[in-house]
Amino acid sequence: MKTLCASLLLAALLLIFGTTALCEEDPIKIKCKNDPWCYQQEAEKIGDPELCENILKYWPKADGVHGWCIYRLALKQKDCSLCDRIKAKDIRENLCYKDVCKKKK
Repeated sequence: MKTLCASLLLAALLLIFGTTALCEEDPIKIKCKNDPWCYQQEAEKIGDPELCENILKYWPKADGVHGWCIYRLALKQKDCSLCDRIKAKDIRENLCYKDVCKKKK
């Protein structure tokens, strides 16, 4: 019984610390702590739309920040296909499609 309890405790500790370690592997997340706008600015500087996807991973309700991040990169890279990734309809349709794709969807 003691062995089972010790094993369960060890497994729980590994799960807790393992999850924490995964979050801390992203240097931008460490730098920005709990600020999705900071993360957006760093992602924009780097120019990688995949980093914008991390905004929703770390802050699931920050679809506006995510949308702005993708929109800014789509503008800079002149890549209309990035607009389709934007979850926030107003940013996708009123900004990205109009400004980057030069069309209204």
